[in-house]
Amino acid sequence: MKYKKISLDINIKDILEKVYKLTKLWISRSDEYPFYTLGRSAYLDGKTKEYYDESKWQNELLAQNFYGLYSKLLDSLTFIFDETVVLTEDLAIPGFHIFPSDPVFIEKNIAGHWHQDFPHVTLGAGIDDAYAYTVAIDLPRSGGGMEYITKANTIEYLPYKRKELILHDGLTLHRIAGLKEFVPNEYRITLQGHIIRRNGQLETFW
Repeated sequence: MKYKKISLDINIKDILEKVYKLTKLWISRSDEYPFYTLGRSAYLDGKTKEYYDESKWQNELLAQNFYGLYSKLLDSLTFIFDETVVLTEDLAIPGFHIFPSDPVFIEKNIAGHWHQDFPHVTLGAGIDDAYAYTVAIDLPRSGGGMEYITKANTIEYLPYKRKELILHDGLTLHRIAGLKEFVPNEYRITLQGHIIRRNGQLETFW
């Protein structure tokens, strides 16, 4: 997997306080284990009425609460691509994956599903310059990261670091790595987003 990493100058404590304040807006994504999102996502919601209708007001709420985070994100993406990257205006803006610690992750050896990223295809947003990225906001003490399949068909582990953005093209088979150790009251919280070029401009969405 080819990827780029860059650290963001962000206030983790402030971001987490706001994520927790918005608990009532967390969307439960699994009946088997605790998994939530803050914000709508193409890969979970598809091209649905809920995706478009709820994104309209959720985008405004997220942008107001996490203005500093999005500003640093756009600055970093603009630096990486050496051209301006903007927040989408008609799709869901980048949102959060939220995994509270729970022994079920260890007991059932739960990890993410192997996949490639095609949200731009799901939304009919084109195929030019498609990328995916993750920014680690909070991680368990045992760590967190992504696993991916190499060309030699082996599984490699890419660890995350708080404040670090990892950008990749999303085409290598990958998944969320499983929890290594259960410790009560820990969280794995990441900002998730994608890049696509539309109307000649790079924009980020989820």
